[in-house]
Amino acid sequence: MRMIIWTLVGAAVGFFGMYAALSIDFKAGFLPIGFELNIVLIAITLLLFVFIAVSSAQMKKKAGLTLTGVDEDERDMWQYKKFSDLNLCNTIALIVSIVAIGVAIITDQPAWLLLTSGGILLLSIVFSMLVPGLMKAVYPDRELPSASEKNFAKKLLDASDEGERFVMLQGYYKTFNTMNLSLIIALMLFILYSVGTGDSQLFSIFIVGLILIVTNAQYLLTIRNK
Repeated sequence: MRMIIWTLVGAAVGFFGMYAALSIDFKAGFLPIGFELNIVLIAITLLLFVFIAVSSAQMKKKAGLTLTGVDEDERDMWQYKKFSDLNLCNTIALIVSIVAIGVAIITDQPAWLLLTSGGILLLSIVFSMLVPGLMKAVYPDRELPSASEKNFAKKLLDASDEGERFVMLQGYYKTFNTMNLSLIIALMLFILYSVGTGDSQLFSIFIVGLILIVTNAQYLLTIRNK
């Protein structure tokens, strides 16, 4: 009974959502504000770079301190949270820099802005390769894999203890479920955009659909064969 009710609610939300979406003028686009949007995205990425650089310096400094007892435990907790924040900012910086160069190309921005966006993207890639290496500086007594090693994620999982694996797997599973839902919503939005503007998004729809099929098949086949 509960499933039937939720199905009816979902159908009603979908119907009214599609009706509202079709009444929106999607063709306004980002073209009139492309320049300003590009500047904002670059500024956000640069601020994230500053946070990453400052946090990295703080982590290396604290890792070099000789502490014992409660102070050492507090330092380890601080390092763990700081490293998590740093990784999040690093990922956001990479994504925002990709969006920035995409906006610059699609909205036909000046060459200097396109080159700046490209430089920011390259810097984001460099940061994404350097940040994982901080783990070895923070935990010098542990045999952790280098970020440049093949199968880094698997080796990191193998080097973690049971508690760390449990926390990591919890995060991975929640991410998997969120990614599934997000991609399904993205499919719906691409369809709505295609209907609302007349600009076909079939390529994007097929790509997102393929990603959904591959990721779900990989997950289900992995747990099926264990």
